[in-house]
Order: sequence, then C-alpha cells, then structure tokens
Amino acid sequence: MSKDPMTEQEQILFACIDNCCYFKLRGELRYTNATGMDDLVERLFRQQPDCNQVVVDLNEASFMDSTYIGLLASLARYCQQQQLPRPALFSTHAEVNALLFSLCLDQAFDIIQQPTQHAVDMVPVSAQHYSEQQQGLMILRAHEALIALNDSNKSQFQPVVDLLKQQLE
Repeated sequence: MSKDPMTEQEQILFACIDNCCYFKLRGELRYTNATGMDDLVERLFRQQPDCNQVVVDLNEASFMDSTYIGLLASLARYCQQQQLPRPALFSTHAEVNALLFSLCLDQAFDIIQQPTQHAVDMVPVSAQHYSEQQQGLMILRAHEALIALNDSNKSQFQPVVDLLKQQLE
C-alpha cells in the first residue's frame, strides 16, 4: 500500500459559484483523510447555502473507501431532502466507477463517465482535528448513509454499523 504524497488539503477542493456547489476529490480517499470532507458536508447541511445543484468531480480520484462513499451518499441524501436535482458525479476511473455502481450510488447520482470541462476556481478544504470519538461517529454516519441508500448495502455494512455503535457507547 503506497502512501499518497498528496496532503488532505490538496485532495478536497470546493467552490460555490452561481448557485452550484462543486466538489473536486483527488488521490486516495480514505477515512483517515476524510475529516475535511465530512466537516464541509456537515457545514453545508447546517448553513443551507444558495446551492441549487451539486457537482462532484472524481476524475483525479484513484481510490475510495466505504467511508468516503458514505460521505457521498450523505451528500446525495442532503440534495434529496432539499428537493435539489440529483447531483452530477464525474468519474473516468474504472475501479472507482465499479465501486460506485456496486454500492448503488448510481441511484443517488447522475454518474457521468467523462472528463470535466469546467475551469472553476476552487479552494482547498483543510483537514479537521477529530477526536477518536468524532472519527468513529463520522465513519458510523457514512456507513448508515450507505445502508439508507439501498437494501443490498445493508448486508454488507450492517455488521460494521453494529460494531461501531458498540464501540462508541
């Protein structure tokens, strides 16, 4: 397992332009570097910005773990709750796409297997310092979002959720 030389700050880029929220996620996306994304999504839920459309660019993502995919599921659920259009997700990486489809993200996102053309000025999102408890809660929420997305994810992730709940008591 190679260590990704990209810092978390370079992995998550964000912009909100003309009522469209853009997320660009790059490199190896793991729970160990997900605090910035989790914090950003949580803040968006709380602040309810003037965001009428969400676009996620995964074209530079080389790997995603289930926690990160759960964060994307949370983002899609937020769009649904706000009665926004389904978010668009751009991804040309075959392994990432296989994972997205296997975990039913195509039911929550319009997955577009093409490079992105937009040149948007984006700001890096900093890592947040989470306690072990906060990190555990983030992983729990992400996996609960995956289960909520589709029943077929339940058999895969319910044991993880049950174990996390036990550990976080």
